[in-house]
Amino acid sequence: MIYYTTKPTSPDMDMFFLLIICFVAIILMAIIAFLDRVPANDFGIKTVKGRVVRIVDGDSLYISGHKPQIRLWGVDAPERNEAGFHEATRALKNLAHGAQIHCNILDVDRYGRTVGRCFLPDGRDLSKAMIESKTAKEYTRFTRGYYSSKSR
Repeated sequence: MIYYTTKPTSPDMDMFFLLIICFVAIILMAIIAFLDRVPANDFGIKTVKGRVVRIVDGDSLYISGHKPQIRLWGVDAPERNEAGFHEATRALKNLAHGAQIHCNILDVDRYGRTVGRCFLPDGRDLSKAMIESKTAKEYTRFTRGYYSSKSR
């Protein structure tokens, strides 16, 4: 008859492994709980959808179902007191007013506006379209050349 013997483990080692398992389980539960609270699409990006109901200027708009103003990410259009304001506002109105758009939310600015990359139903990026219309400029402070590098 063959007898197998195992080296007994110390109670301290058993407790150590138990603590490790508990720690890993707690970390995993915390990660799962956090992910369940983040409203996001399939790619982990929070989005809002709605019909464009008002154009504020060449880089800001309002959509139905989303109260805060939306500031287009990566684009800088002339302000009301600057040359080109009416052209930029008209360009964004022609592109988007009344359109059903979706915006990937990136931030909330210091004025409480939602900052996002917004897309038309055909997939066109509103910020890129405004830059291409030459009525607005790329805001490279935030984009770090994202749009200019894509056009090369």
